[in-house]
Amino acid sequence: MSPALKPPAAPTEGVPTLDASVPEAAPGAVPTDGAARRCTALVAVQRPDVFSVTAGILAAAGLEPVAVRDLDGAVASARAAEPVLAVVDSSVRRIAGMDLLKRLRHEVPALTKLPVILVADEAGLDIDLMVELGIADFVASPVDPDDLTRRVDLMLATAEARRGRRMTAARLREDTRRISASIRATNDPQQMSEVVVHGLGETFQADHVFLMTFPDERVPELALSWSREGATGSIPALAGSTAVELAEKLWVRGRGLAVEDHRQPAGDEPVPLSPASLAAGLGTSMIVPLGHGDKAFGLVWLAGERGPRDWTSTETSLIQHASGNLAHGLVQGNLITAQRMVLKRLRELDQAKTDFVATVNHELRTPLTSITGYLDLILDGSGGDIPADVAEMLKIVGRNAVRLNQLITDLLTISRQDADEGTLDVEEVDLHELLQAVAASLAPAAGANNLDLRLELGPDPLCVDGDSAALEQVFTNLCSNAVKFTPAGGSVLVRAELVRAEGAGPSVRVQITDTGIGIPEAELPNLFRRFFRASNATSAAIPGTGLGLAIVQDIVLQHGGELGVESKVGSGTTATVLLPAGR
Repeated sequence: MSPALKPPAAPTEGVPTLDASVPEAAPGAVPTDGAARRCTALVAVQRPDVFSVTAGILAAAGLEPVAVRDLDGAVASARAAEPVLAVVDSSVRRIAGMDLLKRLRHEVPALTKLPVILVADEAGLDIDLMVELGIADFVASPVDPDDLTRRVDLMLATAEARRGRRMTAARLREDTRRISASIRATNDPQQMSEVVVHGLGETFQADHVFLMTFPDERVPELALSWSREGATGSIPALAGSTAVELAEKLWVRGRGLAVEDHRQPAGDEPVPLSPASLAAGLGTSMIVPLGHGDKAFGLVWLAGERGPRDWTSTETSLIQHASGNLAHGLVQGNLITAQRMVLKRLRELDQAKTDFVATVNHELRTPLTSITGYLDLILDGSGGDIPADVAEMLKIVGRNAVRLNQLITDLLTISRQDADEGTLDVEEVDLHELLQAVAASLAPAAGANNLDLRLELGPDPLCVDGDSAALEQVFTNLCSNAVKFTPAGGSVLVRAELVRAEGAGPSVRVQITDTGIGIPEAELPNLFRRFFRASNATSAAIPGTGLGLAIVQDIVLQHGGELGVESKVGSGTTATVLLPAGR
C-alpha cells in the first residue's frame, strides 16, 4: 500500500465507498457526455492511487474530477468549466506551486476565491506558502479518505452558502434598484412613499413597514404603513417628540438602528423601543432616518414578528440607500409641487388680468364709440351751425378720442398675445397694395406737417403669406411713428423689394426711413420692451404709449420674420422688416 494513502474505514451510511480502480482522467479532460454537466474539481495529484481515491470522493460529492498535469492544462480546464474546488498535492511543485494558483486566479477572474485543499506531509507543509496562495485547508499525507470526505463536504457546503448569500445580495440589489427607479419615475410624494413601504416590505421580507415625516417645510407631512398578509402585530405608535428625537440621533450618527432581538436589545437604542415593540408583538426591527442636509425630517421602520434576525450589512446599506433616494425624491417632489402651484396661481392671475382687460376694453369702447359718433354728427352740422372756435375744440376732442381708442386696442392686443389667443388668418398678401393703402391713410397727417412721404416699390411681385390685417397694423404703426417723430419739412421713405440671401429662400424687405429726431444709441436695446419710450420723445412731449413696437415685433415674429431698428440722434431712424416671400 502506498504510504500516501490510508486504508478507508468500513463503509457507513452517507460515506461513499472508494474504488481504487477508478480510471485516471485524461489531463485537462472535461466531461462532454450527459444532458447536464456536473460541477468540476481540479485535481493536481501525481500518484495514481491517491488520484483514484480523491476522484472517487469528489465523484461521490457530485463533482466531476479533472486531472491537471501542467499550467496550460489547468487554465484550459478552468476556462472550459469553472471548477468549484481544487485538490493539490504539495509534492507536485511544478503544478501545486505559486505559479499555478497565481496564473489561474489572474487569467480566470471567477477563480479568485477558488477553495483549495492541500495534500501535504509535515515536510511539505509550508504555512507561509498556504497563506500567500489563499489555501485555507489541508489534509495530512498519507490521506485519510474519511478526513478528505469531510473536508470536501465542508468546503462545498461553505461554497454553497456563500453562493446563496451572493445570490440573495444580488436579488436584494436588483429589487432595491427597482424601488429607486420607481421613486425617480414620479414627483408625487404620496406615490413615492407607497412604493417604498410596499417595496421594502416585500424585498426584505418584513412583516410591517411604517413611514412617517414630521412637520417640515421641505417635505409634506406623511404617515403610511404596510403589513404582510396574516401578520398579527403592529409597529407601536411613537409620540411626535420621541420620533423626532430618534430620527435626529440616528441622522447624526449616520446609520440606522438594527435591533436583532427585542427580547435582548443590545443597549444602543437612542430611545427605548424594545418594551413597546415587544408589547406590540414585534421581535426584530430596522429603523433608518429620512433627512436632507444637516437635519432629519422622518424615519422608516421595518419590523418582523419573529426574532432574532441578523440584519446583514448588505441589507442595512440597501435599506439606507432606498431611504436616501426617497428623502431626495420627497424634497425634489415637494419643490416641484410648490412650483406647479405657484405657476398655476400665476396663470390664474394672468387669466384674470386678461379677462379684466377684455371687460374694460368693452366698457370703454362702447361709450367712446358713442362719443366719436356724436362728435362727427356735430362737426358735420347735423345739430346746426357751430362757431369756428368751437369746431376747433371739438376736433381736438375727436383726435384725443381716436388716441384713446388706439390705446384700448393696443392693450387688448397685448393681452391676447400674452394669453396666446392671437391667431393669424393666413392668406396671400400683396404688399404693393397694402403699403399703398397705408401711405394713403397717412398722407393727410404727413401733408399737415409738410412732410415728404414717398413709396419706392420694386418691380418684382411682393407677395407674402400672412394675416392682412395684422401686417397692415405693423406697417401703419411703423409709418405713423416715422411721421410722428419727424419734424416739419422732413421726409419719410418707404422702400420695399424682393431679396435673396445666400443659403435661404427669397424674402421681402420693407424699410421705413425718416429724418426724424432719432433714438439714443444706449436706448435701442429697450425699444421692444412694453411701455418703453425714448427719453428724447418724452422730453419733447410727443404723445405715445410705448406699446406699438412691442406689438409690431410680436406680429412679425409670428409671421416668421425679423424686425430691426437703426437710428442716430438728430439724423433719423430706419426700421427694417424682413418677411418670407410667398410660395
